[in-house]
Amino acid sequence: MQTTLVIITFIIAAGYLFNKFILASFLEKKKTSVGTLDGGNTKCGKSDCGCH
Repeated sequence: MQTTLVIITFIIAAGYLFNKFILASFLEKKKTSVGTLDGGNTKCGKSDCGCH
């Protein structure tokens, strides 16, 4: 009985880790930046320094 509980717990833990670290990275949508009128370049260049 204890062996069965240990195996079930291990399978649940392995499934959680697989889902959290491996599967989520494949299913996660790529974040896209908001398009600007000048093709992605703001007045400060590619990085937004917050000056505008």
